[in-house]
Amino acid sequence: MRFDRKSIGRLLRDERGQTLPFTAVILVSLMGLSGMAVDAGHGYYAYERLKVATNAATLAGAAGMPDTTTATSNVNTYSSATATDKNFLGTIMSNVNTTITFSCSNTVATKLNVACETEGSGSGGGYNALTVKQTATVSTWFGSLFGIPQFNIQAASMAAMAGGADTPFNLAVILDTTESMNSTSTEASCSSTQIVCAVDGLQTMLVNLDPCSLDDSSCSGSAHYVDDVALFTFPPPTPATVSDDYTCPTHNPSIVPYTFPNVTPGANQNLIMPSTYGTYEIIPFSNDYKTNDTATTLDISSDLAKAVGYSGTGCTGLAAPGGDGTYYAQAIYAAQAALVTQQAANPGSTNVMIILSDGDANACATDANTAAGGCSTKSQLVATNCSAPGASGCNNTTNTPLNGTGTSSTFPNATIDGSAVGYQSYTYPSELGQCGQAVQAASAATTAGTLVFTIAFESETSGGCATDQTFTASVPSVTTLTAWPHLTGTSEAWPSGGSYPTQPCTAIGAMASNSKTFYSDDASGCAATGQNADYTSLAQIFQAIFTTLTSPRLIPLGTT
Repeated sequence: MRFDRKSIGRLLRDERGQTLPFTAVILVSLMGLSGMAVDAGHGYYAYERLKVATNAATLAGAAGMPDTTTATSNVNTYSSATATDKNFLGTIMSNVNTTITFSCSNTVATKLNVACETEGSGSGGGYNALTVKQTATVSTWFGSLFGIPQFNIQAASMAAMAGGADTPFNLAVILDTTESMNSTSTEASCSSTQIVCAVDGLQTMLVNLDPCSLDDSSCSGSAHYVDDVALFTFPPPTPATVSDDYTCPTHNPSIVPYTFPNVTPGANQNLIMPSTYGTYEIIPFSNDYKTNDTATTLDISSDLAKAVGYSGTGCTGLAAPGGDGTYYAQAIYAAQAALVTQQAANPGSTNVMIILSDGDANACATDANTAAGGCSTKSQLVATNCSAPGASGCNNTTNTPLNGTGTSSTFPNATIDGSAVGYQSYTYPSELGQCGQAVQAASAATTAGTLVFTIAFESETSGGCATDQTFTASVPSVTTLTAWPHLTGTSEAWPSGGSYPTQPCTAIGAMASNSKTFYSDDASGCAATGQNADYTSLAQIFQAIFTTLTSPRLIPLGTT
């Protein structure tokens, strides 16, 4: 066979079709690169989703500290590991594994003023931070063509436990100073009297609070306050002797009856005692109890430090002078009124009320309706416009006797919800339904935006709230705390349907904003619920309240 040289030359010079194989190679490469870019974008998206979920789980865990069991449960609830988790990401990743590490960070303790704390049960170590790491597998869409069927991602976050936040709080603390508080405490961590134990617990909280802005080293100027504290007690002392609670050496002030200027139901002026008779406010709102936020001791020149008998003040602290039985409602209304005034003068601040008592509401009034459980042996509840039911000048047209007192003949026209009930009205102020009136007052404070903490100190679960056994106010539970999302809890109505529905323990529990703001030392069978059941000493309880007032926050990973 002969080849035409010219034909061969033309063939060699012909370039038609030679770009096809190059184009095929380039297209395959471009498709591979595009696929890898798509997989990379998918992976980054999955990482961002995992990071957000990890942050949420970390903050949820920190909110449950120092109880590591609760913290772990919170992390698992908001993690991405299983289909029941709130941040499950099973459509874009698999094999999610969550690791939780608790730590005690010196930086958090010194810079954020959040001490390492042992959980309430005392069964764990001391922590103030936790780290959550989540790892996961992300399948590729195109990578398998190149031998990369999947890749691994991980996200980690660290959060400080709640505490030390620079948020302005107005704190009104109400302490029971009735005679029963002189009883020796049965609490294992405090062998003194109940009032001494209560004062020591308040000391613990004051030492941990932040009196001024974190950038104000000397707490200069009242406008810079963060935690402003006012102290209230009941029974009420006379205005002239109120300073005896914090003047050294400390003396008992003179006690006056719970006094009402107007007992007409619904009259606004009947809420608070006239200042000419007595006062519940021992020390007005102040932030001088520490010289600065980094101080670990109280300022001994402060009246608050003296009132709690702080070492170096020369004072033994306020005592329990007694003189009257327990009647919460008027003290709560007085404290709430002071909180409202303080908040109005300091926009952006938040109101908090803390009520500590050993239980029963049992004040007496002359001519009380004893058939309905009233106590008539002493004159501890007094209406200023009516010395006694049936007395000269005291009748249903010119003066109204104190609700729950008198007889059906001297007070025939009282009504409850429009129905005539004679002298058996429990409408505040009244000798009857004293526990229910307290729950009403505290519930009104919660509804107005005040976070109400209550502490049942060796409170009874039987034999109390006698004035509520026949006639008592019915108070629905408060179910929403919009300003406190991390304190979502159950709320107890009064009277409760529990095993002791009208007893002191239940009353103090119902006074709290919800179950997460009710504490008890459980010394007499009165137990708090949930995580709060772990706290069984006043020192632990006041520390827990301080921690609750703030929120956890994310901190740089690896903070030591």
